[in-house]
Amino acid sequence: MRRNNWRLRPGDRVVRRPRQRETAPVRIRTQDRRRRFALPSSSSALLTLAGGFAVLILAGTALLMLPFAAAGPESAGFVTALFTATSAVCVTGLVVVSSGDYWSVFGQVIIAALMLMGGLGIMSAGIVVLAVLGKRVTLNQRLLVRETLGGEALGSAVRLVRYIICFALGAQLVTFLLLFVRLVFKYPAIEAFWQSLFHSVSAFNNAGFTIFPDSHSLSAFRSDPAVLWTIGLSILLGAMSYPVMNELARRKGFTRWTLDTRLVVLGTLGLWATGAVTVLLFEVTNPLTLGGMSVGDKISNGAFQAFTSRTAGFSSIDFSHVEAGTSYLYMMMMFVGGASGSVAGGIKVNTAMVIIVATIAAVRGRPNVEFARREIAYSQVSRALGVLVLGVIGVSLFIIALMVSERSNLEAGTFEFGDTMFETMSAFGTVGLSHGITPDLSTPGKLIITLAMYVGRLGPLTIALGLALRQRRALYRYAEERVRIG
Repeated sequence: MRRNNWRLRPGDRVVRRPRQRETAPVRIRTQDRRRRFALPSSSSALLTLAGGFAVLILAGTALLMLPFAAAGPESAGFVTALFTATSAVCVTGLVVVSSGDYWSVFGQVIIAALMLMGGLGIMSAGIVVLAVLGKRVTLNQRLLVRETLGGEALGSAVRLVRYIICFALGAQLVTFLLLFVRLVFKYPAIEAFWQSLFHSVSAFNNAGFTIFPDSHSLSAFRSDPAVLWTIGLSILLGAMSYPVMNELARRKGFTRWTLDTRLVVLGTLGLWATGAVTVLLFEVTNPLTLGGMSVGDKISNGAFQAFTSRTAGFSSIDFSHVEAGTSYLYMMMMFVGGASGSVAGGIKVNTAMVIIVATIAAVRGRPNVEFARREIAYSQVSRALGVLVLGVIGVSLFIIALMVSERSNLEAGTFEFGDTMFETMSAFGTVGLSHGITPDLSTPGKLIITLAMYVGRLGPLTIALGLALRQRRALYRYAEERVRIG
């Protein structure tokens, strides 16, 4: 018996392979002909984050427009309510009306709730709810929480958020108790209770809203170190980020900290020293700011402003009368903001420190970016540069838009270019400091600042998140070619 001209011999085996048509996949059509549209994980995460903040802002706007939310006989207009809700959710602190005089107690409660939810973040609260209800937390949500809050392992996302909630509420409770012990001697007990509660939420979440009567921000407490430093330390806790504070509490010693924590601590101390020296250098003889204070109050207020003016809108001096040098340097500090994963805005201290370390490495002629015997990956350096460049472009576009909308005010001399630049930088950095021109802005100008607060709160975060989720390992590399620099 022959097969393909081969003779079978004893011991040979015949192996039969299936034909191609026998191994083809079987396709079965179902009756459901609905078209399903699925977004990529990166786009879905960004839309979830941006949409969550937008829904919270719209809900807060609707509540603030209720008749009993305003203290006066008339309810708040749409632009006023939208501006205030956006400022509260984005924990900025810029206002077009006095928070203590214009809003009723109900309106102030809504603002405090918006600050709390905006500070904690939509996704972190959502993850906790899913965990409590026993539902599965998706990989996309874990990726979002990890990039948003600074976690490393995907499995630690839920545990990290639980720690964040406990830490945030605990810090605000301690701040409330310290403020109440001091304010109960200044106000009636019920008023002292509400003042302490509202400002503890505003301080920890770096919001900058104040409702103290007869006081421009904290100007009434410029000679009260107890109130100033209680609020200042609470601001610092919120701006340092939860993972960093957790590591500082667990690991003693600079050498045991991770590279991220080292950069955050060094960057925060450097910015604080820069801010303190700036205020004392330019404002110590200014009679409209620090000039009329005693030596002790000058030092106390200068150090306090260095804490708050980078991330929160609290101020014990009137920033509409500060010197040009103070405004310029504080605009740079507001652009940097706080640490990644914190309630503060800006491009973040981590980003700025990575760029500084990369610059030092380039000046020294080092081929790799190294710090403290650790090497920073090129992907993180490029991501930091991307956040910086896009942040500069965003701020520039908002400044140009505000100059166009406020052209009549600029020509009339109501305010100057430096005022619009400072206001835009404060909105984009979600800080809340102001030269006092916010209530005088036109309706388009207020809407531009509203958009700047929203983009400033989500922009650097979504850019970093989008770059992280889109990162792919390259399958090939092109030939290297040099470009002339400088």
